Amino acid sequence: YSRFMQPAAEKILLEQARNGHQTAFAQLIEEHSAKMISLAWRLVGQREDAEEIAQEAFLRLYKSLATFRGESRVGTWLYRTTTRLAIDHLRREKLKRKVFFFCNNDAQQFDPLEFVADPGASPQDQLLAEERAVRMQQVLNRLPARQKAVFVLRHLEGLSLKEIAATLEVEEGTVKAHLHRAISLFRKEFRNSREELS
Repeated sequence: YSRFMQPAAEKILLEQARNGHQTAFAQLIEEHSAKMISLAWRLVGQREDAEEIAQEAFLRLYKSLATFRGESRVGTWLYRTTTRLAIDHLRREKLKRKVFFFCNNDAQQFDPLEFVADPGASPQDQLLAEERAVRMQQVLNRLPARQKAVFVLRHLEGLSLKEIAATLEVEEGTVKAHLHRAISLFRKEFRNSREELS
């Protein structure tokens, strides 16, 4: 979670926020809001819902200020809370995400550029790239909420397996299992697609 502000600066802001300085808490929100909205949006696929989820995460942080003792970084805490809220939202509403996800043929490596047509590509190549992206979205829409969360945290947020395990408070082996199931579904679907085309 090195992408977050320095621990010393964060500690000062937390202490000021606990003492009632609204500007200090506003700074914490400003530091993390874009990341949390982006994370929630990738999970639920709706901007408005993502903003509400991020807002709820910050509200919970505010209510927890008195007991927040810094066992984890604020960013780590927010990642965990935002992800859980998004999973709950997906389970409750059974929303279909409208975000495009991409993978290549390697089970361990996903690259969004693999399915984006080259700007100089022919109209046919561009159409094929778009069709593949739509197919990827459809596959992701069928995954259970927790598998979706693991996939997003790993391949879009760039978290390590260890960080994902900490975020979801599960064993690293559970994270690997969710990731494996998601990738297996992708491979099966795209194998079927190739068979349909042949």
